[in-house]
Amino acid sequence: MLSRRIIGLLAALLISSTSHSGTTQESIKGYELFSWKVGNHWYYSLLPATNRSKSYAEITAPAVVRRDAAGLKAELEKLSRGETVRWLSTAPSGAGKSPTGQMLNVKHPSRARIKNIKAICEKLGIKLQLS
Repeated sequence: MLSRRIIGLLAALLISSTSHSGTTQESIKGYELFSWKVGNHWYYSLLPATNRSKSYAEITAPAVVRRDAAGLKAELEKLSRGETVRWLSTAPSGAGKSPTGQMLNVKHPSRARIKNIKAICEKLGIKLQLS
């Protein structure tokens, strides 16, 4: 009798833990979105928000940089509904320049592009804040 209860409890814990391991990502403080233009393309980095400023290396790491709205949309689709994304209009102090002197000009794109990305976020249930 006791072993049945233990097995039942373990099964319930296993089911509970697997139901939370989907493809969505959650962040306690939300996310920070950085955007910049190189040539004719916009690039985006979506990073978990923290209490510290992001570095040039973090913002431009190949693993997090996505090109154009389609690349950003793919990343936004991984977030949970209700997440908050704060879209920064400038790079954190010290993050605008790499150690080799390469510049990162973080800024918001045109109103039309912003409107498109806002629409994507609304459809996904993500709160987008421009700052």
